[in-house]
Amino acid sequence: MAESDEQEMRYIIVRSASSVLASASNKLSTWVSLKMDTGWTPHGPPQIHNDGEKFYMIQAMKKL
Repeated sequence: MAESDEQEMRYIIVRSASSVLASASNKLSTWVSLKMDTGWTPHGPPQIHNDGEKFYMIQAMKKL
């Protein structure tokens, strides 16, 4: 997604997936930090789902 497209959006979902919970959490943390550096802020708590094979984590974010 181009940065100009992001500037027009007010909400985005950042996500990560891994077979190990710690890895999914670390990946999500990295993505959220990168987005925060560009003016986004977390919107609510992160969500987690496990399908038996992988952990999926998502974080809603909004533009300041």
